[in-house]
Amino acid sequence: MKHRSLALAILFTSILAVACREETPEEKKTTWMGTSTDTSGTAPDTASATHPASPGGTALVPEVTAGTTVLVMLNDNSIAVREQAIPPGPAVLTLENGGKDVHNLFVEGPGVSVAAGDALPAGNSSSMEVTFQPGTYTFYCPIGDHRTNGEQVQVTIAAP
Repeated sequence: MKHRSLALAILFTSILAVACREETPEEKKTTWMGTSTDTSGTAPDTASATHPASPGGTALVPEVTAGTTVLVMLNDNSIAVREQAIPPGPAVLTLENGGKDVHNLFVEGPGVSVAAGDALPAGNSSSMEVTFQPGTYTFYCPIGDHRTNGEQVQVTIAAP
């Protein structure tokens, strides 16, 4: 019985020592989502982080140094952009498919002609990075006849 108590005391002390230890300077430079920063405070282009949809796995997390987050709702027969004023410069478009069909997003405008990537099944979300210049952009769904059925919207980026 004395050996079991001694073993439990040693185990408890070891756990307590690990849990209460001081962070090293390298660990203190780790920011949200496991992205480590260098001494200038900037993050690398990409970082590995555990993704909640992939238990135990890692996902490549793109690093955006600055920009605006823009919510874009893809619906059956419409696209809605939630932000009223989008400034020029880098932006992350967060896409949400609120419809019953598969959708995607294509952005065309000054210096930009890019698709979001793979088609987005109903109920899913995704994101894409775009750098906007002042001007008018068309956001549309390139799948089938979705664009002609109303899945497009004009977005104007005003000069600062």
